[in-house]
Amino acid sequence: MTENSDGGKIYFVDADMKTGGGAVKMIDADGSNEKLLVGKESGQPDGIEVDVEGGKMYWTSMGPGGAADQSVAINDGRIMRANLDGTDVETLVPRGITTTPKQLTLDVSGGKVYWCDRGDVGKDNVNPKIMRANLDGSDVETLISTDVKSPVGIALDVPNGKLYFTDRYANTIKRANLDGTDVEMVVKNTNYPVDLAIDFEKRNIYWTGRTDGVLFVADMDQNDVDGGGLKPIATGLHAPIGVAIDRKNRKLYVNDPYVDSSSGAIWKGNMDGSGAERIATTVLPLGLYFVNN
Repeated sequence: MTENSDGGKIYFVDADMKTGGGAVKMIDADGSNEKLLVGKESGQPDGIEVDVEGGKMYWTSMGPGGAADQSVAINDGRIMRANLDGTDVETLVPRGITTTPKQLTLDVSGGKVYWCDRGDVGKDNVNPKIMRANLDGSDVETLISTDVKSPVGIALDVPNGKLYFTDRYANTIKRANLDGTDVEMVVKNTNYPVDLAIDFEKRNIYWTGRTDGVLFVADMDQNDVDGGGLKPIATGLHAPIGVAIDRKNRKLYVNDPYVDSSSGAIWKGNMDGSGAERIATTVLPLGLYFVNN
């Protein structure tokens, strides 16, 4: 491991393919000092984000069907949160409301949590949608439910009133107003996009291409970009899912769940994709979020 000169913490969720369960964990920015924050109480976690000032972390639980990647259309997903040390675990959005919630993001100033619900995982997805609720789980809304196939990644540009989301089956990245109106194409023809992160300094979006094992970047303010013409900034990954940015130190973090006899990895690199190093080996890392000290 390298010396933790950048500081900061990485909160991430880890899955267990054998049991369908998972965990919420935390490590230092250099990959050291892994801590288990929430074990089986976490459900079947996939996405995570942290409200540092509020002292809370939020995550999605996909439900037994979603975690096992089975074709079910049962609303057994949940939105959950806990204190940053893993205590006081609570369910904000209970089973019966969302099917298979994936990545999520917070608008703390607006008092909202947003998430992608991929719906059923069958060939013809059932009820995929973009949703949001108050930070206490009340007032659940469906924002987008048409012209979407399997949304997974989501990120917010709150100052400009926009949300960005990936659609892995449509091979697209789109944006809309925070209330879900005025949906427009940002990137098309990008193979199986999963998670998203925004670099506000350079006005770029980063996303993982899971099936090709790559990481892309593009101008977040453009429209109708042909992703087929973009060159990835990082290649050679196995099945990358989560991507997060250390904006202070200008670093990228990527979770790469390699599902075989080996465990998954967490990678760190420069914003242009160079200097990549494997900083941690863990079970099956999915979503992650970086917090500066």
